[in-house]
Amino acid sequence: MGDPPADMSGTERLEILGEDAMAGEEFVYPKDFFLQRIKEEIYRCNRSSQCFLWFEIPLKGIAYDGLRLQSPSNQVAEKNAKVLEVWKIAVQTILSKEYMGVIGQSKDCLWCLYVNKDLRFLEEIKFNMEENIEKSGLSEYIPVGFNFTAYFYSGKSQSFVQEENRFIKNWNNESYFLKVKRVSIENVKEKTFHGIYTRGLKRSIDIIGSLFGIVLFSLVMLICAVFVKLALLKWEAQQRKLGREPPRNSSVLFKQIRVGRNGRLFKCYKFRTMYPGADKEKEELKKRQETEDSGINRGPTFKMDNDPRILKYGGAFLRKHSLDELPQFFNVLKGDMSLVGPRPPTPDEIKEYEAWHYIRLAVKPGLTCIWQISGRNDIDFDEWMRLDNRYIRERSTLGDLNLKLKTIEIMLNGKGAS
Repeated sequence: MGDPPADMSGTERLEILGEDAMAGEEFVYPKDFFLQRIKEEIYRCNRSSQCFLWFEIPLKGIAYDGLRLQSPSNQVAEKNAKVLEVWKIAVQTILSKEYMGVIGQSKDCLWCLYVNKDLRFLEEIKFNMEENIEKSGLSEYIPVGFNFTAYFYSGKSQSFVQEENRFIKNWNNESYFLKVKRVSIENVKEKTFHGIYTRGLKRSIDIIGSLFGIVLFSLVMLICAVFVKLALLKWEAQQRKLGREPPRNSSVLFKQIRVGRNGRLFKCYKFRTMYPGADKEKEELKKRQETEDSGINRGPTFKMDNDPRILKYGGAFLRKHSLDELPQFFNVLKGDMSLVGPRPPTPDEIKEYEAWHYIRLAVKPGLTCIWQISGRNDIDFDEWMRLDNRYIRERSTLGDLNLKLKTIEIMLNGKGAS
């Protein structure tokens, strides 16, 4: 499967890997099918809290015909012979009977998927690769710029992920031959032309749409800012009457740390709809939330009907019609968010995520998504996560446009807000 490249014609000499390298492997996935298999593994691993490794082997002029690896004669020149031998030993180790996984093929690389394997398995392979190279007396010929890449998917809880991140950072600082990267659904999509095109188109739409939104809603945002300032002044006056000194210089704009794509933290902008210091009362109110939410499972999120911390004289109105989130057009313009995508969680929320919830962090968070048009706070947390995962699987340009149009209707009627 997969003919050798055109430059293989007229090859005088073929360097073929040993028979053990490909023994027992009857099928090699072409690029699109292999990447689809990776996406399926991501969903499976999140459901079962398992992990996998995916090796990417650069061919660098080496040809693969579905049965054997070959090199053109000009690669076997004396100056490159040692490097080629090192490359062959490394590939032989990865594709040996002991480690054989699912094989995939692209134009310029070979892929190998190892299901249910973690970073300890990676250490084992690296150790054997280096040992085999050393036995051949070729350690000094390991090329610095000829890295193999291992993509790792965890499928584990946040505490494990943090430990794994430390391991990966130390590994990449010390290893110059085999590098480790985390993989997400977005990474898989970007390995196809369609994925690169779609992401570039989505970003272009985000820039144009956010600029249009900022201009269109500039007067509305100005009015909202005035109402929030008046509400804050009234709240401060009430506090002084009660003998309490309110915080000084309370900002109309509320900035909160949120979690974006692949766990990146950013400042999310909103109009303030709660009085300053409201976060300090969150834990106490969580206990009331458990008894007052009419059986709706909120998960690690905190959504409360008739939240007592909401500013009077406009706070509830802004939240009901999502006007408090209009400043997030600036987040979209900056690239922290997208117009459409899962809502950005807070760092304390993702600490309580189950493994399959982490899929929603594979894409940029957005102003709106399926959850917003399906009932918002009237939906159980797990159903919310399923809707976000569904969006990631099925998202398209036309689908995003449909969600934007439906969001306008939700903003007008305020359905499902709290």
